Amino acid sequence: MTYLPPGCATPKIAELDAFWAAARAAVKLDSEHYQVRWIGLDHDSTEEVLELIASGDKTGTFTLSWIVEQTSQPEPAVGDAIILIDSEGHPRQLVQLAHIELVHFGAITTAHTAIDGTPVRDLAIWKPLHTSYWNMLLAPFGKSVSDDMPVWVEHFLLLYP
Repeated sequence: MTYLPPGCATPKIAELDAFWAAARAAVKLDSEHYQVRWIGLDHDSTEEVLELIASGDKTGTFTLSWIVEQTSQPEPAVGDAIILIDSEGHPRQLVQLAHIELVHFGAITTAHTAIDGTPVRDLAIWKPLHTSYWNMLLAPFGKSVSDDMPVWVEHFLLLYP
């Protein structure tokens, strides 16, 4: 199973597989594999993020290579199919990575945050929000956010529904 941060319920494999089969049939996706991710802090923020993605306002996300390394997850790659789940672990959307850029945290600009939802695009909001969240995720690994921390800026396409 994919690494999921604290606060998210573990998805049921059968439910993921059924969603995956429906999505693949609907969009004629050739890929045979998917990843699972939860984007949010809690139920309310997850619902807001999923709505922003559905409306086309949020067109990407950010992944820390340090977390990927610590949890033995695959590095993101263009073409990756990702099932986004809600806080209860239910599959809600299928996105596909379309473009990935590796940037150090200290070099993140509004050009990078433009893929995030409108409420958090401003760097004055984005940096403190992500610093706090990522520090919580990194703490178990003895790490914390720093300007030289590598961040994958991942542009995605909403494929389903």
